[in-house]
Amino acid sequence: PVHDSNGEYRYSIGILSWKEKQNADEKASLEKLRAIMPKKMPADSQPKEFVGDAVTVDSDAKGKQFKASMIKFTKLLWTIDTEASLEKLMDTKQAKDAFHKFLKKTYEHTQLDFWLESRNFDGDNDAASKLCEKYLGMSASEAATMGSAAVEAKAAEFYQVLANDSFPKFIKSKYIDPVVETMLGDDSRMDGSKGLVWEKYKVPADMEGFVFSFVAVAETFPACIVISDMSIPGNPMFFINQEFSKITGYSKKDAQGRNCRFLQGPLTEPASVAVIQDTLRRGVDCYVRITNYRKNGETFQNLLSMRPVHDSNGVYRFCIGVQFEVDASTDLKKRLKKLGLLLQLLPSEIEVSHSNSKVGPKHKKELKAHEGKDETLMIASAMEKTSTASDASDMQGSDRYADHHDTMLEEIGAMVEADTEVDKKAWKLPDKTVKILKELQKAGEGKGGKVPSEGGGTWLGALKTAVEEIPHAVAITDMNVPGVNVAWCNKGFERVTGYPKDETEGRNCRFLQGGGTEPDVVTKMVRALRYAKELVIDVTNYRKEGPKFTNDLSLVPVHDSNGEYRYSIGLLSHKEKQTPDETKALKELRELLPRKMPASAQPKEFEHDTVQVDSDAKAKQFKASMVKFTKLLW
Repeated sequence: PVHDSNGEYRYSIGILSWKEKQNADEKASLEKLRAIMPKKMPADSQPKEFVGDAVTVDSDAKGKQFKASMIKFTKLLWTIDTEASLEKLMDTKQAKDAFHKFLKKTYEHTQLDFWLESRNFDGDNDAASKLCEKYLGMSASEAATMGSAAVEAKAAEFYQVLANDSFPKFIKSKYIDPVVETMLGDDSRMDGSKGLVWEKYKVPADMEGFVFSFVAVAETFPACIVISDMSIPGNPMFFINQEFSKITGYSKKDAQGRNCRFLQGPLTEPASVAVIQDTLRRGVDCYVRITNYRKNGETFQNLLSMRPVHDSNGVYRFCIGVQFEVDASTDLKKRLKKLGLLLQLLPSEIEVSHSNSKVGPKHKKELKAHEGKDETLMIASAMEKTSTASDASDMQGSDRYADHHDTMLEEIGAMVEADTEVDKKAWKLPDKTVKILKELQKAGEGKGGKVPSEGGGTWLGALKTAVEEIPHAVAITDMNVPGVNVAWCNKGFERVTGYPKDETEGRNCRFLQGGGTEPDVVTKMVRALRYAKELVIDVTNYRKEGPKFTNDLSLVPVHDSNGEYRYSIGLLSHKEKQTPDETKALKELRELLPRKMPASAQPKEFEHDTVQVDSDAKAKQFKASMVKFTKLLW
């Protein structure tokens, strides 16, 4: 690897040699060559192939591009729900006049007029008859037989034809452009879209108008939409929309800045991956069905469509991905039709106001294999079968990407832990914590101490107060409650495991276990809990996000003054992340935890002998039950 003086990774130099043919001189020469190969370079000694900020664009040009793009994407929205869009647009005079003018070319304007006027007669039979005479060419006697219900049915029929056939064509025509421009107004909304893209991504100046208009529309779009920058190594997604997060389970913070391959796993089809790789390299449209993985590990069938976006200089700038979950829903055909309309309106070329081609990769334009074919046909073809690919020679089966999903979860876990790093000073136990724990120890050992007043004066309340705010993970189990469930945990528990209080309390801690958890260690934990033995042990557990970690676990049993086993206190710590300060504080906390408590200092959750029942009530219950069980025997 070669880095420049700014620390940027610029080149990788590969040296190849035929090992079986190597002689002593070649080996020596090879070692010498490796040793003298440069690892660093002056940043200014070699111009970059692509310079993201090579182009400066003024605000007027950005605004113009934004508005032009918004026109396209507004049309895109209208195509998704043509019926609702038509209804809304026909309430504006400009849109109504434009649609009427468009329909006159094919003499369909009478259908529009009929439908519009039918909305106003409100069940009036005379008005219905006149409408039939005016637009359907009926005689007065024929029209008289048409009641309001029949006219409403005819109007609904015309409306379906207009919404699903004529209106989509109108959206693609030049007649709609002035309507959209009037509705959109100026470009003042551009700044509001900046917070939707990856925070570390700098949108190229010559593409700001396009990008910010696209994400503004795509954010709440009812389909999974992502955009990747093809000029950046690894082609990271710098935008995902809300639907992507909903379907896959990954938030913007999880997914933005990464290549979409983290959705792949062991059951992902190698041929489908090969098709994706091939079309991305060549910059052509892609339609493929592929098995992907959600964040929680579930698989789903994904109909993936990808549209490469070039600028007007032929530079390969972006790739727009549209993901469509294939399920057994009854409206699948209707959804696929909408998907086809969506893909037809996705841009393939963006006009830029310069001729600089140093902003990204440029490749020879190839004729698409499906050139001239309708998107709907391509979608149907992709739905019918799993892809085959002639360019799959570099695929070594699904093993090549089987760990993509797990790796992603580990990286997310590392991000979460980095976000919640504890300051060095925070590991020192607060004086208040030490004071309360020492008082609880004295009270339990009968050395004249009293249960502290903090926490309402109960033993458990005082213990919770002592450990609630410390960064260490603490979980308390009431051993008198069946199920060995967590009765209470502190804030530190979420820091270590990722599980908040409301997802932890009331559950047995086995939910932290997974495929890598050691059975023999679990057996030791169960025995320690069952026989009230103190235990310090390492166990493989799993965070909520999926990645595993070594849990430095301590189990401390607590007996009351009557010798009854009342509680088990668990301390959890992420061993791989432990600092010397945390290790020291953890040891101190173990020693300070109370092992005994006054029996009267904490009421039991369940008291079996708190109810007194007289002999008559017992006999009545006995007789009623015997009646039921005798019937059962018969």
